Amino acid sequence: MISIKSGEGYKSGTAGSFIRYLNISCGSLGELKGDIDDCLQDKLITQDEFNILDKLSGTTDYLIQKMIKSIREAEKSGKWKNFNS
Repeated sequence: MISIKSGEGYKSGTAGSFIRYLNISCGSLGELKGDIDDCLQDKLITQDEFNILDKLSGTTDYLIQKMIKSIREAEKSGKWKNFNS
């Protein structure tokens, strides 16, 4: 779901739209993180599995935030090219 939202956002054309979709992806990632926490509490996954998933979700969130920052900087400097132009 996260990759679908970011791809959809990129093809929407503008930096602002892309950032909006990336923020939606972060929300989806937060929901997933809650589900992972629930799985650990319900003993559906081990602590080791949780640690792996927790690290992956943290890394993914970090990368999305870096992407948002890069898009804002590209737009501000005039280097952002709209997909539809």
